[in-house]
Amino acid sequence: MKKLLTSAFISLLLMGSLFAQGKNYIIDLYDTTNGKEIIIKKNPYGNNFQNVNPPTFTKYFAGNFPVPGDTIEVHFKFKSSVDIPALTMAVIDNSALAKYWLAISNQYESVLDIKAGIPYEGVLVYKVDAKPISAITIQMMYNDEINSKITLLKSGARTSVK
Repeated sequence: MKKLLTSAFISLLLMGSLFAQGKNYIIDLYDTTNGKEIIIKKNPYGNNFQNVNPPTFTKYFAGNFPVPGDTIEVHFKFKSSVDIPALTMAVIDNSALAKYWLAISNQYESVLDIKAGIPYEGVLVYKVDAKPISAITIQMMYNDEINSKITLLKSGARTSVK
């Protein structure tokens, strides 16, 4: 009887841990509400170059924002107008309420050695460290003195929550 109770208790703990796992948020960069071209220019507030209007995905997750422990998969497919040695992406809340920069994830992931006109496709996975206040955006940036235009293409993912 004692073994049966112990086994039942362990089973309940394992089941509880399955349900306690975070949600997985899927973002296809193509689904941005800011258009299908991303312009990257000199940052007027810093030393790097970054997108003028970051791709925004707030409407897809309004009322159901990620929380610490969740993950965000950023699926991308794009072409650049120029060669870029490294394009770094960060998941942020860039709203006025977040003072224009709240890192939803502390990770910065990069796509390396981008050649002009060649499609680049992949998935970057971010662990959520902070709950957004009112926006979910993907910041694209690099340190090279290059103005560029990134044309977004459909990656085949569907922006959603799993």
